Amino acid sequence: MYISCSEERKIYEIPYQGQAAVAGYWDPKLGLCAQSTLLKWKEGKVTSFQPLSNLESIPQETQSWGSYFIIPGWIDAHVHLALDSLDFFQCLKNWEKPSLIEENIQGFLQRYLERGIVAIRDGGDIPGFAWRAKNRVNEGVWSGPRVVSVHEAVNREGMYGRFLGRGFRDILEWREKERDFIGQGIDQLKVVVTGIISFDDFQKVGPTQWAVEDLAELVEAAHRRGILVMAHASGIEGISVAIAAGVDSIEHGYYITSGQLKLMKEKEIAWVSTVAPIGNLLKYPTDRYSFHEIETLKRILEGQLAKIHEAYNLNVRLGVGTDAGAYQVPHAESLFDEMDWMVQAGIPKQAVCRMATQENARILGNSELGRLDIGTPVNLLQLVTHFP
Repeated sequence: MYISCSEERKIYEIPYQGQAAVAGYWDPKLGLCAQSTLLKWKEGKVTSFQPLSNLESIPQETQSWGSYFIIPGWIDAHVHLALDSLDFFQCLKNWEKPSLIEENIQGFLQRYLERGIVAIRDGGDIPGFAWRAKNRVNEGVWSGPRVVSVHEAVNREGMYGRFLGRGFRDILEWREKERDFIGQGIDQLKVVVTGIISFDDFQKVGPTQWAVEDLAELVEAAHRRGILVMAHASGIEGISVAIAAGVDSIEHGYYITSGQLKLMKEKEIAWVSTVAPIGNLLKYPTDRYSFHEIETLKRILEGQLAKIHEAYNLNVRLGVGTDAGAYQVPHAESLFDEMDWMVQAGIPKQAVCRMATQENARILGNSELGRLDIGTPVNLLQLVTHFP
């Protein structure tokens, strides 16, 4: 088994049973303990952690991690393993070369582990590359973080999302194919509720694809099977439809309103705000966009950060997801961009760390993630030189 040392970008092989001395630890519930601690594990899971000062002597065969803190591994709540963050259209052409895509994905998975990212939630691709990657990680064929995959998304035929899902003519076709769609295997259901935002026209969003009653039916189909629902939605109309239909998380959520945030707080709907696809275009400028588009991006970014700060003050559930694979949003590295954007929105660093661990674990629906506790698998933790 292994543990990630994220700041050195290394993965250390460790025994299934052992102990190590660390400089301290952090857990979203326990907080920060900045004193030397002895961590013990057996069968790959934490059995105890106690201050070294309480021990008469350090046991033999103790690994020395004295310059590191041990904390829960990071989680990215929104990625696309089948995209490469470089050229969207060329990448879609490359999908015709599965071996090339799979080689790329293996590299991305390795990069996630090296940066201490122990779990990701993938938003789907029509060929099923991410779903197969998840299975290969689970089978031990590939190394990588835990992958929660939607397999493919549910979108309307002829509308945005054709690279994400097959497309359904209407709710009637969904009813015909619901059992087969879910039966192919999904960890969560992703529904494309709206199109994407425009960089040319401020507040312009692609059309809403589902009526409230139809989206509610999709949500119910997932919920009665114990499956969480993530909704790609931006703009006032689309976000209102998603909230009314009872989705579990809203992805992107550009142009969200104060009233919608209050409703999300009441309904405990999480917001994964994906700032990086906008902010990184400004942070890492290229000559790809016109002056007008850059000015529009600045307005979108300013509004998104302001609403994130408002959501934090309202105690809305906030996740940290990057949309990795989008242009200028590289796998693994962009999680730290996204966390920085959250800090720039006015959220304290430790609160952002809690979101990238504990809250993201809830969004992924996995209680083993995002915590340091008795029974936590050691390979879901990471070593860092300082915190936060």
